[in-house]
Amino acid sequence: DCSVFVCDYDFNAPNPEYLEKTHFRLYQRYREKRPDTPIVFLSNPDTDENFMQAKERFSVIKKTYDTAAANGDHHVYLIDGSVLFDEYDRENCTVDGTHPNDLGFYRMAKNIYGFLIENGLIDKE
Repeated sequence: DCSVFVCDYDFNAPNPEYLEKTHFRLYQRYREKRPDTPIVFLSNPDTDENFMQAKERFSVIKKTYDTAAANGDHHVYLIDGSVLFDEYDRENCTVDGTHPNDLGFYRMAKNIYGFLIENGLIDKE
C-alpha cells in the first residue's frame, strides 16, 4: 500500500499514439485495485527538445485526468512536467536531452514534493 501513486508513465511510452492507447487503461487498472489512493499524473519534464510532441503527450495525460475527474474521481491530480526543471538552467537538467541528471532529478523531486505537500497528499516531515 502506498499513500500516493505518482504516475510518471510518459517517459515509458515510445510515442504519443502508444501513450493514447495505454494511459487511460493504466489508470483504470490501478483504480480497480486501489480506488482511494491519490494518483498524481505527471508528464515528461524535458519539453525543450521536442515541444510539439511534448504538448501532444501532455494532452493525452490531461485527457486521462479530465475523464477521471469528470467521472467523479476526486483523488486524481495533474502536474505539467514542463515546470519540473524550473526555468533557469533547464538545458543542464539532462545528460543527453532526454535522461535527467542529478540536477534534473533534484528539481523534479523538489517540485513533486512541493506539490504533494501543497495538496495535502503527504505531511511535510
